[in-house]
Amino acid sequence: MLKFLMVLILLSCNHKTIHPHKGNVIESVYGLGIIKSENNYEAKAAILSSVKEFFVSEGQDVKKGQKLFVTDQGSIYIAPFSGQITDIPVTVSENLFPQSTILSLVDLNKLYLEVSLEQQGAMKLSRGIKAEISFEFFRNKKLYGTISTIYPKNDQFIAKVMIEKWPPGVLPGMSADVAFEVAKKNDVTLIPVNAVANGHIVILRNKKKVKLNVELGLIDQEKAEVLSPELFTTDEILLP
Repeated sequence: MLKFLMVLILLSCNHKTIHPHKGNVIESVYGLGIIKSENNYEAKAAILSSVKEFFVSEGQDVKKGQKLFVTDQGSIYIAPFSGQITDIPVTVSENLFPQSTILSLVDLNKLYLEVSLEQQGAMKLSRGIKAEISFEFFRNKKLYGTISTIYPKNDQFIAKVMIEKWPPGVLPGMSADVAFEVAKKNDVTLIPVNAVANGHIVILRNKKKVKLNVELGLIDQEKAEVLSPELFTTDEILLP
């Protein structure tokens, strides 16, 4: 009867409640990754000149040492490594100023993932931590990699993630969601993250609302570990 009356009181107040429970929690750091290549080559004009002839075209695979183009000055440019031509932004006989990009070459066998991180997340990561990678074009398949280094770049924080075997079809510039597992605990007291407001939770005890300061441990996207105070599975936590 008492439990029935409590349910009526909660319904009349339009509050939803949930009980704490025992379970496992994994704290992860999340970031957005962009595929990049270790080897990128941009052929640029050294002096005022033009291209006399191209020996390759955009999208073409080339071998190391293969001729790329020749200028009107007789300079022949060759591929410094094997890869794919990704951009030819100029045309034959077009006037080129010094440092103008003539051709871009990318090595598709030297890929890595550049992951942008928030400052708080970057502080929790270190070299060797494993990464779980999800691409939108095959959501049901997970890839796994390892952080090789973490560094600042243009006021951002970057984790460089190496993957042993890339799936077919991935190219530089594609993006992926990345999760890094930083901590895990088993059989701890858990509550929903959205039950906590400004470091407090509200519970029902003896048909009365009690506001409690709560100290949290590990947190994932949905649930949080409660370090203190001690909560019981019979406690009812009010959700906003």
